[in-house]
Amino acid sequence: PAFAGEWNEVGDAIDLPPGQKTDGVSPLTAINGTLLTDDADMYCIYVPDPAAFSATTCGGTAADTQLFLFDEVGFGVSMNDDDPGGCGLQSTVTGAFMAGPGSYLLAISAYDHDPAGPGGDIWADTPYGVERAPDGPGAPGPVIGWSGTGFDAEGYTIFLTGANFCN
Repeated sequence: PAFAGEWNEVGDAIDLPPGQKTDGVSPLTAINGTLLTDDADMYCIYVPDPAAFSATTCGGTAADTQLFLFDEVGFGVSMNDDDPGGCGLQSTVTGAFMAGPGSYLLAISAYDHDPAGPGGDIWADTPYGVERAPDGPGAPGPVIGWSGTGFDAEGYTIFLTGANFCN
């Protein structure tokens, strides 16, 4: 069952904009779901203050995750593969690269299942362990698909601070 402030994935969340709409009484403190092999899940969230925002899978899964933030139409904002705070193969993103308050798309995938734009992957594979703005050949465009193989099929919780339901 969902607790106040939590969103549970409905079916299999789509992996492209507009993502799965989260609807509830804010704040949004956690998203619970399941990654299938070669799966990505995308959720619409609202961030009122980028300086107060973070999303992490640290302590929320055994999977080797990647987290991606997109603006509401699918252009890359930031990503992380391997938390820079040292929790291992899980991921953390912040509002460091957000343009301002608004609706964003938060996506999760297992390692090496990556978002692609018209020119290729939106983010380069490395470096690991840092949060990065888009730096791949597909960075100028919006996400239109996913490439690579994600090997982990696992349940997950993304813990959020400074986020609200998309409503």
